[in-house]
Amino acid sequence: MIDWIQSNIPPWVYIAFIVHFAILGTVAYLILLERKVASWTQDRIGPNRVGPFGLFQPLADGLKFILKEDYRPAHVDKILFTIAPAIMIIVIIISIAVLPWGGIKQSTRQVTVATQTDLKVAAATALPVGMNVIDAKEVGSIPPGTNLKGDAVPRMSIVDATYRWPFQITNLNIGVLFIIGVLSLAIYGVVLGGWASNNKYAFLGALRATAQMISYEIPLGLSVLSIVVLYGSLDLNTIVDRQAHYWAGFIPAWNIFTQPISFFMFLICIHAEANRAPFDLAEAEQELVGGYHTEYSAMRFALFFLAEYAGMITTSVVCVALFFGGWHFPGLGGDVDPTNPSVTTSMSICIVRSIVIFTKTIGIVFIFMWVRWSLPRFRFDQLMQLAWRALIPISLLTLLMTALVLKFGGAMSETYRKELRIDGGLATIFFLSNVILIALVMIVSRMIPAAPNTNHRMRVIGSRYHPVPAPLTTTN
Repeated sequence: MIDWIQSNIPPWVYIAFIVHFAILGTVAYLILLERKVASWTQDRIGPNRVGPFGLFQPLADGLKFILKEDYRPAHVDKILFTIAPAIMIIVIIISIAVLPWGGIKQSTRQVTVATQTDLKVAAATALPVGMNVIDAKEVGSIPPGTNLKGDAVPRMSIVDATYRWPFQITNLNIGVLFIIGVLSLAIYGVVLGGWASNNKYAFLGALRATAQMISYEIPLGLSVLSIVVLYGSLDLNTIVDRQAHYWAGFIPAWNIFTQPISFFMFLICIHAEANRAPFDLAEAEQELVGGYHTEYSAMRFALFFLAEYAGMITTSVVCVALFFGGWHFPGLGGDVDPTNPSVTTSMSICIVRSIVIFTKTIGIVFIFMWVRWSLPRFRFDQLMQLAWRALIPISLLTLLMTALVLKFGGAMSETYRKELRIDGGLATIFFLSNVILIALVMIVSRMIPAAPNTNHRMRVIGSRYHPVPAPLTTTN
């Protein structure tokens, strides 16, 4: 039975179960981390009653959601009201599929195949789907004979097949594009939730979320495009592999040093895409009661809540893969091919790499929480001006700068021409180009006319902001 499972079930099945349960389990404890970060920021203790150090607080919260009354108002669209939170969580679960965790695992397995000219093709058909056979050597053979039914059996070859498989659920050569495209579908859950609620506050929240999503997806895509142009690939594994080396022997060749502007653009945009403060205009309690999920309760509301935190994890993993070298860490290089450091024969290294990328991801998630409890919420006009008057022009200039540096500086770099890796000299040019671009943006921003002030103070007769002048009195 065990041999049949190993021969017929590909590794991505096990990885899928582990990754999904790990991420969804982490979501529960991110809520505890959120509360602890809030208490640290506000100089208080935070949850410490349920279990040691409050570790059972997520279990108590989950139990509360399950036992709460699943109330659905009579005036809502019953079908869309239920579909909306389901869309949110399904979209997030699908996007997890292409996240890179541990590079590429190389293994060798002995298989029995019909003797053919091309043993690699025969070995590939004998292995589970998703195995990339790179070598096949015949180590023995089974002479021809007859089976139990008396049918003739041709000569069979015993082959040692060397194959590689990515340490992730699935490997797409358009992985970055797939994640951005799938996550953009989450807006349908927000819009349907606001529309189906038949509540003016929920509907206004849905409208705000739509405008915000459209505005911030443009600089998000442009910041990612700067990295795609850098390596000529949309494959997250390839992008991580290109960063798995060092400058001057000890500086990690991560894109945070070559593309710092793109990193900050991406970080700001994923805050806006996640509807996190200070970009939480779609659910502003002071203005919209709760926004698009005002009418939701119990597990329907919990799905919105879980989707927000799971989306934070997904976008943070992408951020780590694009700008922080993914699983790259000193001593975790490959042991098979010096030109391809992502390939390893050690399962332990793959697991440690997964821990490294997960730890970096938690660091980005901490920034989400730190920002939430540090910055006040924008006005909606400020939110739109930030996207259209600042982020989009700067991201376009960053993309143009990247293309120009590669056009003139990349041609002089032998390492880049041969391996598409950024060497120390080219990295210095990129860093200086980013500094110059920031200086130019600061200078030009002083020359551009300020945006019209749409936040005019209204005169309300009789209010305390427009007091009636006291009558003049005369004294004798």
